[in-house]
Amino acid sequence: MNLIVETDIGHDPDDFFSICYLIAAGVNVRAICISPGDPDQVAIAKLILKQIGLDIPVGISHENRSKLSSGSIHHELLKKYGMKLTENPDGMGCQIIEDTIKKYPDCEFLVIGPATNVGKFLKDKQDICFESVTMQGGFLPYSLYKPFWVCPNFEGKEWMPTFNLNGDRPAGSLFLSSKFKSRRMVGKNICHTILFDKDKLNDINPKCTASLLFKEAAEMYFLKHDSKKFHDPTAACLHLHPEIGLWFKGKTIKNSSGWTTVADYQGDDILADLDEEMLWDFLLNFK
Repeated sequence: MNLIVETDIGHDPDDFFSICYLIAAGVNVRAICISPGDPDQVAIAKLILKQIGLDIPVGISHENRSKLSSGSIHHELLKKYGMKLTENPDGMGCQIIEDTIKKYPDCEFLVIGPATNVGKFLKDKQDICFESVTMQGGFLPYSLYKPFWVCPNFEGKEWMPTFNLNGDRPAGSLFLSSKFKSRRMVGKNICHTILFDKDKLNDINPKCTASLLFKEAAEMYFLKHDSKKFHDPTAACLHLHPEIGLWFKGKTIKNSSGWTTVADYQGDDILADLDEEMLWDFLLNFK
């Protein structure tokens, strides 16, 4: 599988884990496009690529950024590997996507950040149908489908704000109205119940440099935290293994300051539930 990743890496370790997982699982990641593209975000992406020995372009959505915006384990990893806290991108993300699609026309997309780069790329391409895409975002209310595990905060909620769609609402709307062979939305109605915790450290089965980097980052993270919600890696895994999800046919639409789903039998695949045992088997064994 050839894949372009849209990410806000550095703002949450989820993105770091996701990219390491994808590469370890054998995905041909062809480009990483970062929103907004702060210099330390670029440095973190290039850390992964340098350690793995992968030569692919890293693009950004906004030029001339100078602010450092990353936190958590990211600067610690850069210091450990003797890398600068800032790096330069290889170009604008929308152009990198354009060039990558020309080279690999079967490229699929994973969106685990605001869809700014993808949105700019899609702006004048509303008549073109692209390959499959999965986005971590959206919300399927329990009134439409109640999963086995529920989050009490979502009981009675018909819409919720979701970070990646709200991070660039015009780009999010353009992404949702564009044509893809399949579009999957992996929302917080499920992701908020998927917890990566210390108990799972011993279950990580690294098999290559990317998976070793995943485990190293996890060990570093759990020195200061007990668990984290695993939003983006869940979406990454479901892009590779949609068969472990239960999907509701619908459309993601804006509602007040958030997003919801309306039923549509010709619509997108909206995650309604999943086989969590299989999810962890795939994630921790890098399959």
